Parts: sequence; C-alpha cells; structure tokens
Amino acid sequence: MPTPESMFLAHASEVAFDAGLDRFRVSSLTLGSRRLGLTEADGPPQPPVYRDGEPPVPGREGRRAYDWQPAADAPSWMNMAWLLEDLAVWVHQMADDRITVTGVEAPEPDWCDVLVLDGDSRYRARLRLAGRDEPLDFPGMYLRDLFAEGRWRDRLVPGRVGGVPVVDLRDTV
Repeated sequence: MPTPESMFLAHASEVAFDAGLDRFRVSSLTLGSRRLGLTEADGPPQPPVYRDGEPPVPGREGRRAYDWQPAADAPSWMNMAWLLEDLAVWVHQMADDRITVTGVEAPEPDWCDVLVLDGDSRYRARLRLAGRDEPLDFPGMYLRDLFAEGRWRDRLVPGRVGGVPVVDLRDTV
C-alpha cells in the first residue's frame, strides 16, 4: 500500500522528469513539508537517454507501465527522476529498518545529497547524478541495504555539511 511519502516521491519523480525536459532540475525536496524546489539549468535542454531504449508508450504512462532506467550518460535531471522514483518504491521498506529519507539537496547538477535519518542519527548520502561510468542502479535499495547493514561507515568522509556527516557514494552507486 502506498504511503504518503512514497506517493509524494513518485509525483516528484514525474515532475523532475517533465521539468528536466524544459531545462529545470530538482534542487531540493523535503518530505515532511512536501516541498519541491526547482532551478533552471544552464545551456540547451538535454534529451533523455535510456539504458534499454525509450519505453514503448511515451510520457508518464510509459514510465509508469514499463521499466525504464537512465543510461550512464543520461542527463543529471533524468538520474534525479530515477532516484526519486526508486526511493518511492523503497521508502516503506527503509522505514521498517528505522531508516527514514527526509529529503534531497542538489546544490549542483552533478550530485545530490539524500538526507537520511538512521535511527536517531542524521546523514547525507552523496550520489553522483552526472558524469557516470555506470547507470544509477536501484539507489533506493542500495541505500536501504547500506544503512541497514551498517556499511555506510566505510564511506563516511571527514567533516560535516550543515552539521551532518557525509557518506560519499559518488563512486559506488
């Protein structure tokens, strides 16, 4: 059964995809307040690049009914849309393990921080959105497993951003 969080993330994914086609990118998302921030991107619009080809049905219906995934060289807005869609699928399972996604911050188009509450501890899981060598492969499942198994400790970097430790996953996910 969809939760309010999963429904918001799924809707935000659709907005991210549609806005990306019009040169906008997600710059922030807050689950608690259901807020989504967009920023106009520099340069010309970048078309979507799918891993296994475009869905047979265009638009939202195709992305809902068929598996779609960005290619490694897809634009960052498309990887953000994919990240939000996959988080929508996994947010409930994460909650079962006391892992809560509270938001996303993307101050730059190349990467974003997924804001995670693991029990009572806050973290920023930093993911690469552009310049990827491999497709962004099921990031929601990866984050769930990483935090549930405690493997995030291996990726913790010195320092904090906004008082929150950073788990740098830009070269792994």
